[in-house]
Amino acid sequence: MEKLFEEAKDALFLIEENKCIKQNNAASELATDYPFTLEKVLEIARGEGCMLHSTMEKCLDCEVRADWDQAAFPLILEDSKGRQEQFSGSYTVINQQNALLSIRRLALQDRLQQVIQNKRLIEYVNQAHENERRALSQELHDGLAQSIYSLMLETRQLKWNEESEDLATKLQKIDEDFVALLGEVKQLAIDLRPTALDDLGLVPAIETLLHRLTETTGIAIHFIPMIENKRFPDSVETITYRVLQESVMNSVKHASVDELWVTLSEQAARLILAVRDHGKGFDLQQMNEHSQGLGLLNMQERAESIGGHLIVHSEKAEGTTVTLQLPIQWEGVK
Repeated sequence: MEKLFEEAKDALFLIEENKCIKQNNAASELATDYPFTLEKVLEIARGEGCMLHSTMEKCLDCEVRADWDQAAFPLILEDSKGRQEQFSGSYTVINQQNALLSIRRLALQDRLQQVIQNKRLIEYVNQAHENERRALSQELHDGLAQSIYSLMLETRQLKWNEESEDLATKLQKIDEDFVALLGEVKQLAIDLRPTALDDLGLVPAIETLLHRLTETTGIAIHFIPMIENKRFPDSVETITYRVLQESVMNSVKHASVDELWVTLSEQAARLILAVRDHGKGFDLQQMNEHSQGLGLLNMQERAESIGGHLIVHSEKAEGTTVTLQLPIQWEGVK
């Protein structure tokens, strides 16, 4: 048994009163490559923290809790360079004093599933880009092009106008049409890239976005910024803004709610965005098996592209909470 324990490929920790009294070679290698606090992993096993709990200096109280199956619970470990990887843990009670904690990397089947999801994500992103191009083309053709053509006709008609009073009226009408056209151009530019994000920063851009969404949807959106208005790396601001857009629109379209809560905070060198509703909720596993889940997958991919994480917690009839965590400084951000 001693030899089996030492040579096991899984990282094994013999636990007594929340302390490790013995570990095998694989456990020593894991603890070296991915320094972690044992107590936090045990808290995840007991459902007292989310799968990111082991990477946090302080619990963010993100309300993501689960009655994990202690035979196989998920957790994230972080290496010394800040790179994160998902593992599977198992906690087995041996007797009143002792328990065995086992940690392993994701199985090959899980990795293959991740590859499949990545391929689906690429297809989704390509299709999303194509849809955006089609929508932009349609907007330019049906909106701006038609407005410009109409103004051209109105302007050409002026040379046949002989009455000064009628001329003044028509010039006033053309001026109003130009103002409306300018508004269309500005709105199109905002949809492509919000100027407030570049000019004023993340908090004012979010306030502007949520105010516009409240006016167009009638849903009360409560925004609670728990940070001062300051600038973050461009990638952090852009991803936070886009994830907020996607999360709020998902709630508007699918949750049947009349209120939303958005919070923005900074903790442990991470920017934390939380979007919460008390709507219909959904089965996350079932959602991920269909195309509707690709929007969530896209948000997750955006977060992971700069070393962040996205956690979606939803229960039917209880609502949904989307929590985005992004490192404020990471290797590659200028």
